Amino acid sequence: MKDRQLLSEFANVINSDRYQYTESDVFLKEGMQEKVAVFDMYFRKTEDGGLAVVSGIHEVIKLIEVLNSTSEEEKRKYFSPLINEEELLEYLVKLKFTGDIYAMRDGEIAYPNEPIITIKAPIIQAKILETPILNIMNMQMAIATKASRVTRAAYPTPVLSFGSRRAHGFSSAVEGNKAAYIGGCTTHSNIVTEYKYGIPSVGTMAHSYIQTFGVGREAEKESFDKFIKNRRSGNNPLILLIDTYNTLKIGIQNAIDSFKENGIDDSYEGTYGIRIDSGDLAYLSKKCRKLLDKASLYKAQIVLTNGLDENLIRALKEQDVAVDSYGVGDAIAVSKSNPCFGGVYKIVEVDGESVIKLSEDIIKISNPGFKEVYRLYDKKGLAYADLITLTDGDNDKKLLMNNETLELRDENYEFKSASLAGGDYTHKKLTKIYVKDGQITEEYSKLKDIRISRDYYLTELEKISSERKRLENPHKYKVDLSHDLRRLKYKLINKISKQIKGEI
Repeated sequence: MKDRQLLSEFANVINSDRYQYTESDVFLKEGMQEKVAVFDMYFRKTEDGGLAVVSGIHEVIKLIEVLNSTSEEEKRKYFSPLINEEELLEYLVKLKFTGDIYAMRDGEIAYPNEPIITIKAPIIQAKILETPILNIMNMQMAIATKASRVTRAAYPTPVLSFGSRRAHGFSSAVEGNKAAYIGGCTTHSNIVTEYKYGIPSVGTMAHSYIQTFGVGREAEKESFDKFIKNRRSGNNPLILLIDTYNTLKIGIQNAIDSFKENGIDDSYEGTYGIRIDSGDLAYLSKKCRKLLDKASLYKAQIVLTNGLDENLIRALKEQDVAVDSYGVGDAIAVSKSNPCFGGVYKIVEVDGESVIKLSEDIIKISNPGFKEVYRLYDKKGLAYADLITLTDGDNDKKLLMNNETLELRDENYEFKSASLAGGDYTHKKLTKIYVKDGQITEEYSKLKDIRISRDYYLTELEKISSERKRLENPHKYKVDLSHDLRRLKYKLINKISKQIKGEI
C-alpha cells in the first residue's frame, strides 16, 4: 500500500504533456541541460476583469517534496515505459529539483499579468513542471476566484461548498473544496477534504433518504423522526430537507412536528433547521420562516440550495429572502460560468538573458526578465496599486525600499499616471521564496493550515475598495511595470520589430 501511495504521488509530478519531454531530449542532446531558465506562471484575465484568489501553492511545493524524495528505483518504474531515449531516461531517473520557487501565498489576491509563481532552475527541471503546475493552479484558482465572487454576493450570509459530485474527478473535488474554502466559503461537504486539510465537512440529507421510508406525508415524517433520534447525540446538525413532496403543505409541517415531538427547540445546543432545494426559494423561505417563528422555533436555520450562483443569490437578497446559509454546488465546483482559468507558464529568462514572446494579440505579449511583485497601500490602508519590478538593479524597487516618491504609469495609456510621495504609501512584497536550491523553506509551513490562508484572504479583501471588488464592471486596479522593466520590454520589442522590417 505504501508503494502504491508513493507511485500515485509521483504520478502527479510527471503529469505532463509529451512535448515537455520531447524538448527535454533536445536540450540534453545539445548539452543545454545546465542552462538556468526562469519561467513565470500568471494569468491574463478574469471573468469580470477584477481580482483573482491564489490557491494551489501548497500542492505545487508538494510536487517538489515528492520529486526529491522519490527513489531512483521508483522513478525508473514510471519513466521506463514512457521514455524511449536512453540518455534522457537515465537523466530523469536521477533527476532532483535543485532550483528556486518564488510565489504569492495561498489566499493572496492577484491580478492579470502578475507572476503568481516564478521557477528558476536548470531548464529541464523547470520545463517538466509546466503542466503539473498549470494543472494545479488553473483548477484551484478558478474555483477559489469563483468562490470569492459567490461569497461576496452572499455576504454576510455564509456559503457552503456543496459541489463534490459535480466536480471534474476525485482530485478536483478534494482540492477544489479546499480552494473554495480559501475563497471565502464557510465550509464544505467533502470528507476527504476534511481528512487531508482538517477543514470540517458538513451535510444535510438527500431526497433519496426520505424516499427510502416510502412515499408521502407519513413516510417523510418517519424519515425526519428517525434522523433526529439517531443524530441528536453530540449536538449534531439537524437540517431536514423539506421539498421532497410539497414544501409548504407537507414538508415544513412535518419538520416542525418532528422537532417538537423530539424535544428540539431553541435550547438545542447544536444547529437545527430546514433545507429547501426547489421552487421559488424567496417565496418559500419567507413562508417557512413565519411558520417556524409561529412555532417558537426562532433559531431554526434555513439553508437554501438549487443551482445557486452569485447572480441568483443577489436576486434572492433583493427579494428579502429568509436564509441563514446558501449551499452552492456546480457554480463553484467547476467555476461554471468561467471553467477555464487560463493561467500560462512562460519563459522569461535564460542564463541571465531576458527573453520575450510577441504576438499580434497584445494580451499575449509576455513581460521579460526575472521579476517580483509589490503591493502599495494608501494612507487609509487600502490597496492602491501593484508594481512589478525586476529583482536586481531596478531603480523603482530602490525607491520603494527607501519609501521615496514613485511615479506610476499605465503601460497601455501613457497619459494615465500617478505620483506617490514618500510617506504617502506603504508597501508589501507579495513574492515569497518557497524553495531555495532545491530545499523547501519555512514559508511552506505557513501554507499547511488552510484556515490561515482563508483568514489571510478575508483580511486582504477588506483592503480592496468596494469599487474594485464589485462583481460587475469593477473599477480597474492598477498593475504597473517599473520603469526599468518597461524599458527592457520595449527594448526587446523594438529589436524584433527591426528584424521584421529588415532593418537588421
